[in-house]
Amino acid sequence: MTIFDAERPLSDEEIVGVRQYARERIGLWRKRSLYSTVALLLSCAFVYPFLEGHPLHKYWESFGKYLIIVSMTLLVVFVYCTGVFWSAWQALRDVEKGQT
Repeated sequence: MTIFDAERPLSDEEIVGVRQYARERIGLWRKRSLYSTVALLLSCAFVYPFLEGHPLHKYWESFGKYLIIVSMTLLVVFVYCTGVFWSAWQALRDVEKGQT
């Protein structure tokens, strides 16, 4: 059962519990979103020296193309973590405004 499925209005104590839980979840997903952002940016920065015209381009076939795959995977992780953080933040905002 979620807060929006309740047949009766939630008590003040229950609302405080929901807000506390939401803040904990937001903190967790904020960290994950931040870490995934840093990892994505670093992986993109590591790909750059392997592009054409740079000194490590001769290793593109053996190493560089795999960094692209890592970067694409980290992009998916970044989008997921940031999306969950954003939706958790909006849910908390709705609870604090009293919108159900």
